[in-house]
Amino acid sequence: MNLYFCLCICLLPFLAAFVLFKHFSSITFSTELIASLLALLAVLPITFLQFFVGIFFANIQVTSANSAVFLFLRILLFNGMIEECLKMLIMLLIPRKNLSFEHFFIASLLCGLCFGCFESMIYFLQHLQSANERGADLIYYMIFARIFTSDLIHTLCTGLCGICVWSYISKKGDGISLVIAILSHAVYDFFAGFQSNIRWFSVVVILFLALEVRIHYKKIKTADNENDTHNTKPTPPDTHI
Repeated sequence: MNLYFCLCICLLPFLAAFVLFKHFSSITFSTELIASLLALLAVLPITFLQFFVGIFFANIQVTSANSAVFLFLRILLFNGMIEECLKMLIMLLIPRKNLSFEHFFIASLLCGLCFGCFESMIYFLQHLQSANERGADLIYYMIFARIFTSDLIHTLCTGLCGICVWSYISKKGDGISLVIAILSHAVYDFFAGFQSNIRWFSVVVILFLALEVRIHYKKIKTADNENDTHNTKPTPPDTHI
């Protein structure tokens, strides 16, 4: 198993999206690059907070009766609130001068995908030992499974966070998009952690999240178009003879 080949596979979705967004939209290379670097910047504070919150949870006594509730609350805080809130805050650093809503949304999607692919690289490096013991098929399965699941979750959730940021910047206040991103991320991770067939509910979460992204995107897009229409002043008729 080639180490660098596997790392390239982890990054492949991000690299493909970077090229496709640049080719099929007028978003600038600098905006894409900044969004990608901000995703990597978010890793440090997220890891820092998760480490100290993990110490707090480690001291809590858990019984079999409340273990499922405890697990969900832990996931909600770790993967939902900490990750999505910090990614939303980090997107405030994306330069918005002369940036349209569409381009800001693309930048938020790219930010989330970059974060997800980087996380896949970390998971790959962590599972190298088990891959050596049980064969390379295990690690390849994990990489490709994350491309179509975890990478999508990060992309869609960060897209909703970007919609939330833009909505408050443009004074539309779509805070529910952030709530959906947090809860969807937590519910996905909760079901994905099961070994039984119940884990397939995580796929339902991905489909639900994609639908919500479309709904909230169209909502903000429509509101932006209406504002542009209202702010456009008609040209006065020429009264000169």
